[in-house]
Amino acid sequence: SSRPSSSSRARTTHAGDINTRWPPPVPRRSPVSMPLTLEELEDIQADCLADDVEIVFEKMCLWDETTVREYFENGGQLPEVGTQPATAAAGPMLPPVTEAELKRWFPKWKKVEAPKFRIVCFHNAGSSESVWTGRGLRTTVDNPFVLHCRERGGELLALELPGREGRRAEPRETELQRYAAAIFDVLAPLVQHSPEVPYVLAGHSMGSWLLFELSKLLQTKGIPLPAQVVVSGFCAPDVAEADRPWSRNGPMDDEAFKEECRGWDVNTVVFAPSNWPTYSPIMRDDFTLFDSYVYSAAPAPLPVPVRAFYAAADKRIKQHHVEEWRRFTSASFSLEEVEGNHLFFYDVPHRAAYMNRVLAGLPAGFGS
Repeated sequence: SSRPSSSSRARTTHAGDINTRWPPPVPRRSPVSMPLTLEELEDIQADCLADDVEIVFEKMCLWDETTVREYFENGGQLPEVGTQPATAAAGPMLPPVTEAELKRWFPKWKKVEAPKFRIVCFHNAGSSESVWTGRGLRTTVDNPFVLHCRERGGELLALELPGREGRRAEPRETELQRYAAAIFDVLAPLVQHSPEVPYVLAGHSMGSWLLFELSKLLQTKGIPLPAQVVVSGFCAPDVAEADRPWSRNGPMDDEAFKEECRGWDVNTVVFAPSNWPTYSPIMRDDFTLFDSYVYSAAPAPLPVPVRAFYAAADKRIKQHHVEEWRRFTSASFSLEEVEGNHLFFYDVPHRAAYMNRVLAGLPAGFGS
């Protein structure tokens, strides 16, 4: 949808001017719509008698209604909860990570001297880093994340879990927490030794639970937190096992597991006799990561904005599943629909539309 022009009747200012301290956790109502329109923002502004507070459309359209009201009712600022985020005191300095180790976990990472920002991404079960870095079939241009980082001095770090692609000889894990600990050992030193470089974390499907487990470690060990978290296509991590919209793969025979995969919109080419022997073990192990996942709470809700996306044609993960992520932040939360099925990342136009929306909503300092 088109954005209003600068001639709109709302007064606007640059998103970087906004106070982005962390509001306390509050019961959040369902949003008017996601994203909010200029007219809806103006209605809330009028309802709060806040004509003197400027509308920052590029930022506020991504908030939910409660956060917008907090902003207007507090004179154009989000309530502060002290001067430090809800995390442990700064931890001891970790030894620097080697470039070789970074490349092992983030194989398409390209070092930038004095990077301006970093986008760190976690793929879904059965996939690899290419869902974030690849061009896609019959596509001759790089995807929006790759282009944005290249053109604006950022680094794109797309995770590749063991047991696939260039890491196919390495053993896979079946516990998310073990992966999170291994990723922490690589990513935390990078973040800690360059605190001036802001970063965001983005995870799709199972990758969003991996992101959550990593964020807990960052919180508890006193590592600088991301400027924003982006999750898509998965339930909040505390969903009760009985309410998970899938079945455990362990007891399934081969045909039943194929049917389970189809419920996640896995491409039929995967089931071809020449491909299934390769993909089946990877998908069995990756599905076990979320089948066997045992939730434990973070020390506090993340004091950073969370943006959540659900796919319009997803057979399994619905809007209400993704909306539950709002309870995992004490800052702003937004919920948006994207076109496509659960694996919309494999549809080049749908992935590009999603990536462009993510980029448009990044905080100041990320080149947007």
